[in-house]
Amino acid sequence: MARTDSSPEPSGLVRTVRFADDDVGSDAARVRRPGGRSAVAIMSSGEAGRTAPGGSAQPSSARTADPARRAGPAGTTVLAGGRVINPARGFDQVADVICADGRIRAVLPTGQAGILGQAGILGQADAAGQAGHVPPDATVIDCTGAIVTPGLIDLHTHVYPGLGDFCVHPDRAGVDVGVPVVVDAGTSGVRTFGLARAFVEGPSVRTRVLALLDPCLLYLATKDFIAHRLEIANDPRNLDLEATAATVEAHRDMIVGFKVRATVTDDPRSSPFLEGTKSIAGDLPIMIHLGRYPYTASLGNLDAISALRPGDIVTHAFRGHSGALVDDDRAVEARFAAAVEAGVRLDVGHSGADFRFAAARALIDLGYPPFTISTDLNLFNTEGPVWSLTETMSKIWALGVELTDVIAMVTSHTATAIGRADSLGTLEVGRDAEVSVLRSETGDFSFTDGFDTIRHPRRLVPVGCLRAGIWYKAREHLAGPTPAGPTQTAAVGAVHRPPRSVRQASAAASAVAAPVAPGRPTGSG
Repeated sequence: MARTDSSPEPSGLVRTVRFADDDVGSDAARVRRPGGRSAVAIMSSGEAGRTAPGGSAQPSSARTADPARRAGPAGTTVLAGGRVINPARGFDQVADVICADGRIRAVLPTGQAGILGQAGILGQADAAGQAGHVPPDATVIDCTGAIVTPGLIDLHTHVYPGLGDFCVHPDRAGVDVGVPVVVDAGTSGVRTFGLARAFVEGPSVRTRVLALLDPCLLYLATKDFIAHRLEIANDPRNLDLEATAATVEAHRDMIVGFKVRATVTDDPRSSPFLEGTKSIAGDLPIMIHLGRYPYTASLGNLDAISALRPGDIVTHAFRGHSGALVDDDRAVEARFAAAVEAGVRLDVGHSGADFRFAAARALIDLGYPPFTISTDLNLFNTEGPVWSLTETMSKIWALGVELTDVIAMVTSHTATAIGRADSLGTLEVGRDAEVSVLRSETGDFSFTDGFDTIRHPRRLVPVGCLRAGIWYKAREHLAGPTPAGPTQTAAVGAVHRPPRSVRQASAAASAVAAPVAPGRPTGSG
């Protein structure tokens, strides 16, 4: 425990936040002062975000999908001495990440970003790796022993409380667990999207929220699946493509694609909602899920996958019993293989019942790993089996995927999937300072998919993140206890991936997805 130095605080303070092992989950930020004196500064994550260094909270803007920018000037922050993993650039070394005024200014080998002068100016790093001065009042976050990555992006969340009564607050999926950017996956349809946007731009939200829009005029993702129970999710009168296109155009800075519930009407092999969305989507991706909805019939899994375009996304792709795996999980079905080869992207979308270790391990071994990792975080799974994005990342790591690949699946791959690779997913000079800090812990850890349990000697824990240059400490680990019951030992390191094996599926795998009984959702969003 660091002592408290009660001496007067000199000017030119350099604030160094350290994360010792016993600091994870606390709000203690150790302060380094000139002359070597130290003190413990107590700052809650809420205080840290709502009042930025050198500024105070500002009123919201009606057209800014960037709440952190309303907190005032971000000042200068140095993430010092961490293992910087930037998969988009093949960068993996100990380095300092320097951010100023909400933007990344340099990524330099540790030690080159010294605190120089009383009024120095931070310059951008050039090709030779040179940088200017760091202001004497900079905040230096000691990341020794931690992993520094581009800001994590959770591709599948539900974060519009009030519109969807099973939604979580954006910060529960976001900055509270080290994730600066989340994507809401279709909680809202067209006519309520303005309400959703007003909420996520309000003063209570610090996480950046992007959106996949449900193309229906009215769609609410609720505990009782009300849009399906009232049968408006499969009513063509609920589809006005001109209105949908106009909403996308008006909110193009926030809407990054569509989440389509591929319900059917007269033709069980074609969904007017999916086909209509394809006609207006252009270069925006469409996400569909594997699984069924209560009350309304939808396309069979393989028909839905076959109807997608290159760049579209299949969430809950590793749920098991989807028809993707055949021959006792020794091969994949031909249409599934063809879609992936054509460029359809596989997303985890863990949810409460839509990720199975056995299916994920089989698909990974057959050469079909996730393109993206996401949680489908909602009120059904925050207390297990999902908990957080880093917990879900740990599960994919435990299945033998290399750590750098796991990080790519929540950074550069996700940015590519939503068409934001030019602004998110990599640590590039001049970009918004969206940066995550994680800790890799060693021990005997248990992970559950909600059905089975595996063990692995490593896990990822969120330490915090920069959101537009403002530091937010992760509130707590938000991972589950070790459950009782039989477990398996997961692979360590990269898995061996044999050549892909492809087979035709049985007719049953292509059958229309009949409604399921309401209850615990399968593919809740």
